[in-house]
Amino acid sequence: MVVGAPAVLALLSLRYLVPNGHREPLLGALLFLLFSALARYWHRRLPGAPAAPASGGRDVARAVGAVGLAALAALALRAFVVRAFRVEGASMLPTLEPGDLVAGEVHPRRTASSVERGDVVVFGGFVKRVIGLPGERVEMRGGSPVINGWQVPDCDAGEYLYVQGGVGDLAIHGHLHVEFIGDRAYLTVHSLTRPFPDGYVVKAGEVFVLGDDRGNSVDSRTYNGGHGGGVSMDAVDARIGRFLVGTHRNGEPDFGRLLRPVDGLQARVRLEGLDVTALDEGVARCLANRPVVTRPPITF
Repeated sequence: MVVGAPAVLALLSLRYLVPNGHREPLLGALLFLLFSALARYWHRRLPGAPAAPASGGRDVARAVGAVGLAALAALALRAFVVRAFRVEGASMLPTLEPGDLVAGEVHPRRTASSVERGDVVVFGGFVKRVIGLPGERVEMRGGSPVINGWQVPDCDAGEYLYVQGGVGDLAIHGHLHVEFIGDRAYLTVHSLTRPFPDGYVVKAGEVFVLGDDRGNSVDSRTYNGGHGGGVSMDAVDARIGRFLVGTHRNGEPDFGRLLRPVDGLQARVRLEGLDVTALDEGVARCLANRPVVTRPPITF
């Protein structure tokens, strides 16, 4: 048990808490040693455990060392690998609901390759999706982005209604769309949107971002007085990958999405109290008819 439990905890930590790019064998070994040290320490103190030989100050030193190592590991994970972020507002519906707690991969060195098109990112407390990359011209046709003259393909999955009761009642009504970018497929909500006539050419060192709720988001379309603007890579805090704790409509925590991918379509149509059978079928239809071309043209 003392050996098996640390191994399982190390594997689970690597699998669900550490992003792909950071899953080094050395990190796995360090996590195993950390959990092993903690397991040995606490195992000796369980009721009925055999008395350990007297070791004087060495036992205290080991305990302090184990706790210190755990603290350092937690700080390292928080500063350089994973942090928790709370979603404020409804601009990322239906992907993220107000109050959701999500895990973000932190980028100590932010470069143009730190994020990819379609990533969900955090910057300055905002959560948005990356749509345009440096050098690209982004326009809008209704709720659909147009990159270098190419409209991002999407598919209408049906009518969408989100209602959140309580103080400051929130109601979102539109159509649920599956949007396709590269290898990604994710959900958006299309409703009445403000015009974005000028378009925007993304500058070097920045990205163009949109909320998944296209009619209810302050994003790159609204910056610079509605003329458009990018988000500097220096301002991006993290890339969101998984849920930690979701939120029910009444504000209670929802552990049903614990560690699930943020863009996992199989768990995405969530309208509590409403029959979503038609929407589920609509999403399945859209995915079965995935478009052939899902990447914008390259311009020089």
